[in-house]
Amino acid sequence: MSRDEFNGTQRDRIKEYERLISQIRDVISARVIADAQGNIEEIHVLAGSGRGPKQIVRDVESAFITQFGLAVDHKKISIAQVQDQGEVPLEQSRVKLGAVSFSATGSRADCHVQLELSGDVYEGSANGANSAAGRLRLVALATVGAVEQYFKSTPMFSVDVVNPVQVGERRAVNVVLTLIAGAGEETFLGSSLVKDDEREAVARATLDAINRKISVLVKKS
Repeated sequence: MSRDEFNGTQRDRIKEYERLISQIRDVISARVIADAQGNIEEIHVLAGSGRGPKQIVRDVESAFITQFGLAVDHKKISIAQVQDQGEVPLEQSRVKLGAVSFSATGSRADCHVQLELSGDVYEGSANGANSAAGRLRLVALATVGAVEQYFKSTPMFSVDVVNPVQVGERRAVNVVLTLIAGAGEETFLGSSLVKDDEREAVARATLDAINRKISVLVKKS
């Protein structure tokens, strides 16, 4: 059914679906086709070659469950892949999460995050409100700072959302970042399950978001 035949609410919801899919790692673009009631009939995804189609399909299913509480039949999802040109995922630089440390004085807190990339150690730091939500946000900011140290760049990312969520019986963290590049902006979602430490999960979710479009970043000598 043509999008012109949808009402405004249905069109907006389909755009939300497509934006969510586009934030998934290795996804280049997405097209969602729905029926007259707005129910999803088909999802077409164009992706890079960094991961297998089944992994991307699982990510699409998980994203819809987490974000919208909506189960999508995997048979409705089709993946077309193209060969990436010059893409260098951050994982291939052997990124390792090191220490995540905090210190607090009264209402203020400081966070330091260490990352090991390509054999070198980079540290980012952030300070702000000493609250439960504030401390998690500081982890994301400090992680972004460490990555920006690696790229020797002025701030490239803004931290938009740090959201702990419940996924079944497990806890997870979603982090939304906006990449500021030239005159444009792109927004990415990263996620990580909480294993032992919620703060470490925030750092890993932040790295996951950064990995979405790492190819647009060029390390300066």
